[in-house]
Amino acid sequence: MKTTATEKYNKPYTEVVKILDKGFSDMKKGQKMLISSPKSIAAYIQKIPRGEQRTIKQLRAGLAKDADADNTCPLTAGIFLRIAVEASLEEQLVGAENKLSLPFWRLLSEDSPLVEKLAIPHQLIRDMRKSEGI
Repeated sequence: MKTTATEKYNKPYTEVVKILDKGFSDMKKGQKMLISSPKSIAAYIQKIPRGEQRTIKQLRAGLAKDADADNTCPLTAGIFLRIAVEASLEEQLVGAENKLSLPFWRLLSEDSPLVEKLAIPHQLIRDMRKSEGI
């Protein structure tokens, strides 16, 4: 049986800070890299005020700062961001309210590469961003 995004989201994750023994993506050897979790990423997004936006780069830096690291792993940040967004979408499908609980449009624009992997129309993100003046 296929694991749902909500199950992946609720799985226990241990956040880890690793010292890189070689360069990786935009990080250099010797830097401290955080491997975060879907719940930490969702908590970051929840704190973005209505009408404001952040970038994934800002998300990575903010999570890293809170963990006393230099940056957050870009690969796992993308994976965990997708899990958090898809879990929010699943929650909307089964919830009593027809409202998204995670304001991911404050982090993702309709032309974000991640949106292509999500089962949501670009128009939804455009509309949500427009409603907040982003």
